[in-house]
Amino acid sequence: EELFVPVYSLGDQTLRISLGLFAPLFFFGGGDGIVPSNLTLGGAGSLAWASYLSNNLTVGVEIGGAFAFTPNRRALFMVPIAASGSYIFRFYPFEVPLTVSAGMNFSRLGELQKIDGFAKAGPSFVWNYSSQWAFGANLQYWFIPQIYAASSPAGSDATRFGNFLEFTLSALYHL
Repeated sequence: EELFVPVYSLGDQTLRISLGLFAPLFFFGGGDGIVPSNLTLGGAGSLAWASYLSNNLTVGVEIGGAFAFTPNRRALFMVPIAASGSYIFRFYPFEVPLTVSAGMNFSRLGELQKIDGFAKAGPSFVWNYSSQWAFGANLQYWFIPQIYAASSPAGSDATRFGNFLEFTLSALYHL
């Protein structure tokens, strides 16, 4: 068995694929205050690339997707594209990256489509299987502000802030 203590430097890179569950939590904003999402448990997945700035700091990009259903079985699809940064705590052979991502979210519910801001943050727990492969679990909190201008057909009262939770399993490859 290979003994491997991870030490990374500027330019080292990773690719990650993640798949798992997507839990719509609640919405707030407008005149309704905090309201349930009225969406089912769904699925989430993503592909991510990151480059090390130092042994404990990475920056990268991620494209993901998530889906859930309304009570009348209409599908909500979301595709976020984001820049990300992680700070990694190491406890060989384990790592705990804390990641923050921000970008744009493309959503579709039936014939309705919207592009909004997107942010997510959370920890991961990663086990280094070898010098090239690692496997882990991620818990990410999604925040999606859906802002409407007063001059829009919906009016500013339609502004809502979506709150979601993603739990995924990952395979990570060190390039």
